[in-house]
Amino acid sequence: MQSRANIGGKKFRIKCDSKYFEMKYGEDPIIEIECESHLEYNPPTFLYQGRILAEGRKELLKGRIYYGHVKGSGEFIHESELGEEVT
Repeated sequence: MQSRANIGGKKFRIKCDSKYFEMKYGEDPIIEIECESHLEYNPPTFLYQGRILAEGRKELLKGRIYYGHVKGSGEFIHESELGEEVT
């Protein structure tokens, strides 16, 4: 697997077991990564933390977390939830 340290500006399919993205954005959502991020105090952070805790996936609090946009809405996503790059 290639390193995903510098992926700002790239688009990826979202691949995760969470129904959150499908319910919010429809099937096969795509996220455009803005930057690698650290969890801070803002609405997308609270949504991310709530999603992973509700799903019992605390392991997603560790590792690389990216901030990006799905259909114009800001979202955080864990590196393991990024699927194939969309060109």
